[in-house]
Amino acid sequence: MNFLLRATVVFLFFSVALLARATHNEAGEILVCHVGDPGSLTYEITIITYTNPLSQADRPEFIVDWGDGTPLDTIQRDSDVIIDIAGISTQRNLYIQTHVYPGPGVFTLQYIDPNRVADVVNIPGAVNVPMCVQTQIVISTAGNDCTPQFLNPPIQNACLGHVWTHNPGAYDTDGDSLSFEPMVCLGADQDSDGSGDPIPGYKFPNEVLPGANNQYAIDPVTGTITWDAPQLTGIYNIAFIVREWRFNSLTNTWVNIGWVERDMQIIVIPCNDQPPVLAQVNDTCIEAGTTLTFGVQATDADAGQVITLGAIGGPFQVGSSPAVFNSTPAQNISFGTFSWATNCSHVRQQPYQVVFSAIDNYGLVQLQDYETMFITVVAPAPQNPSATPDANVMQLAWDPSICGNANGYKIYRRQGSYGFVHGNCETGVPAYTGYQLIGNTSGVNSTSFTDVGLAFGITYCYMVVATFPDFAESYASIEFCSMLERDVPIMTHVSVGVTDNTTGVDTVRWSNAYDLDTVQHPGPYQFKLFRGDGLNMANTLIHTSTLSNFLAHPDTAFTDIGLDTRTTGHAYRVELYGNNGDSLIGPSNTASSVFLVAEPNDEQVTLHINYLTPWINTQFDVYRQIGGVFTFIGSTAEPEFVDTGLVNGQEYCYYVKSTGTYDDPEIVSPLINFSQEACATPVDLTPPCPPTLAINNDCELPLNTLTWNNPNNSCAHDTWRYNIYFTDSLGGEPLLIFTITGAGDTVFTHTDGSSVAGCYVVTAIDSTGNESAFSNQVCGDNCPEYTLPNVFSPNGDRVNDHFIPFPYGGVKEIDLQVFNRWGQVVFTTKDPAILWDGTLNNGGEPVPDGVYYYVCTVIFKRLQGDLPEVLKGYVHILGGNHTQQN
Repeated sequence: MNFLLRATVVFLFFSVALLARATHNEAGEILVCHVGDPGSLTYEITIITYTNPLSQADRPEFIVDWGDGTPLDTIQRDSDVIIDIAGISTQRNLYIQTHVYPGPGVFTLQYIDPNRVADVVNIPGAVNVPMCVQTQIVISTAGNDCTPQFLNPPIQNACLGHVWTHNPGAYDTDGDSLSFEPMVCLGADQDSDGSGDPIPGYKFPNEVLPGANNQYAIDPVTGTITWDAPQLTGIYNIAFIVREWRFNSLTNTWVNIGWVERDMQIIVIPCNDQPPVLAQVNDTCIEAGTTLTFGVQATDADAGQVITLGAIGGPFQVGSSPAVFNSTPAQNISFGTFSWATNCSHVRQQPYQVVFSAIDNYGLVQLQDYETMFITVVAPAPQNPSATPDANVMQLAWDPSICGNANGYKIYRRQGSYGFVHGNCETGVPAYTGYQLIGNTSGVNSTSFTDVGLAFGITYCYMVVATFPDFAESYASIEFCSMLERDVPIMTHVSVGVTDNTTGVDTVRWSNAYDLDTVQHPGPYQFKLFRGDGLNMANTLIHTSTLSNFLAHPDTAFTDIGLDTRTTGHAYRVELYGNNGDSLIGPSNTASSVFLVAEPNDEQVTLHINYLTPWINTQFDVYRQIGGVFTFIGSTAEPEFVDTGLVNGQEYCYYVKSTGTYDDPEIVSPLINFSQEACATPVDLTPPCPPTLAINNDCELPLNTLTWNNPNNSCAHDTWRYNIYFTDSLGGEPLLIFTITGAGDTVFTHTDGSSVAGCYVVTAIDSTGNESAFSNQVCGDNCPEYTLPNVFSPNGDRVNDHFIPFPYGGVKEIDLQVFNRWGQVVFTTKDPAILWDGTLNNGGEPVPDGVYYYVCTVIFKRLQGDLPEVLKGYVHILGGNHTQQN
């Protein structure tokens, strides 16, 4: 027999022998699903195990723990079938039973099989370690649930030294979001709580022979497990959890509603094979009602290898119009075609995952590669939207969604068009468009909405989105725009003419209702002008025009005098009356004056420009009084302007000219209005930036040394002192303990008595008294130490005359009691220094030489709080010239 043939025989013998050793339970999971009426508490459990059909340790039944405190239950096997998985003959066993839970709650189900495979590489003593599999469900009043199911069997062997990948093909029928994470395999109950626990000594596959060429991970989004690459042959057990998440609209968060554990087995065999490689497939979105079709390709570098392509995932599980995947096995390069004719029943918030696989035909180990993609099915946009002006409201309408499973619509609005065109995966109305949600309707046929609170002369644009029970949203409709008809007056001018506390003047103008139906609303006509203090409401009647024929243009201007324009702005609105002034036709929108607030600060004044107008102000020109004349100093499109480079202590006065317009070209433009005059005196109100603090905590000295930077070197120019704050415990309120004058003095030492436990912050203060925010907090702690001697000689020779601790530090207080041999107390103290001179309670009466027993409760002062410790021991008094104890 030549060498190559001998090596091949040895290789095959080793591989077959290794496979034959896997005779017990190989993989398993528990799936749970609600059954019955929506309000019922009945759930169906399905235990699925994958075993070697040649194993003598068959399991016709399993004992299950329902997780609700009820007695353990025995479930008989419903079925078993022999299947071929990548060339591995495997028995798939199903155990099915229903259970009624007592009520809402969190329940962890489990089964424990006493038989794991012998000689598992990453489980010490595996043959004596049970296999525990768990699943957790959350039963609530918010809805019912089925746990994720796995579309890919958990049987897949590996090739020594080559990348191994596996994807479980998790699919959730409820459309919940899934995440994946590795876990330690579970075994016997270790803490007597009845639940299986992580196996002691378990190692993840890459931890058996750790190194750069041995990496193991699971993708938390796709669930693909990668082991790159096995370094030691043998049997391995791995486990992972699939968590399901559901969106809670009340809290606007994703909530974990349970998880499923899968325990599986990998057999690593020596072989000489490269896995096939699938070409990347990209995530995509598809509009419901259209067909998604694309190609998939895989190659294999090993000559003659036949590649078989496959596909699993949610699109193949839907009840209506499932996806199809067609492929024919081929050598070295293989092609497949995915096709899915989508419809409205496929619309959901979460995407569907598709897992493509490529499997070669190499001997005992058929290597595989996986590629995952996500497909989101989006409902079409609502069609034929319209906006029709109706007096002072806008009537919106659109066609019902072609998806009858829609449960309502969202309506969005903005002033002026954005020109939004949704991207392929862009559902709803993005915030960046400037559109605001203004309302909802409920029901697929609720296709109208009345928009109120609008201004005349403004173009309002809308988009509509269909919604679905799981919070999915359709594509947005096209933008549709309109403006209200001019059948009421339009405010055009509120300008301050005189600034004064009592004799101020506002000029008010408005445009006529040129679109008024004079047949429906006959004259003569009359205007009533209303005013209000502030910027929002105008309810005080201040002017009534004379009756006039509409075509004769009754007065559309009014000068309002005797006002306080210095301390407050004013709002105005005008109402139009017809039929000799007896019938209200309609009011204008409210418009205010521009009210300027001047906020002083260090060498600057910030101007806040306040107004409430139905037109759009696009520019504000700022004027400052210079040499008695107001001079233009700058413009801004925002309602704020900062004038810098000023002199502190000098008054500066300003006014603002606003420029605005309506969208309606028939209304006079531009609209020019002036604010009142406002003055302010700059003063330094800006504190320095907080210092950056560091600590040297010397608990033996003891001493805390604080150091920080001088803000004048980075972010300030007039820092001149610092405040140091201290608290003796974590979470305590910092209290001021010291102030240092001088910006360059940035060092401070401190002890709290003899303690260095505590936290510090520092603030910087400038020359005008502005104090910065707290610096970062730094903390120190004590070194708890308290040692008592076992002998002292109170003979007056000044050597070891007192019973004292040494060394000691970080002590807050003590409670010491010293007893003689008869249990009588001869000395007590709470002083940490003790200083016992060997007399009865330090009263001058010597106690006899001998051995004394003490109990000392020491309270150490620590950063986390007081920490007590009890010391017990003996002290010997020698050479005290006293009578010995008898």
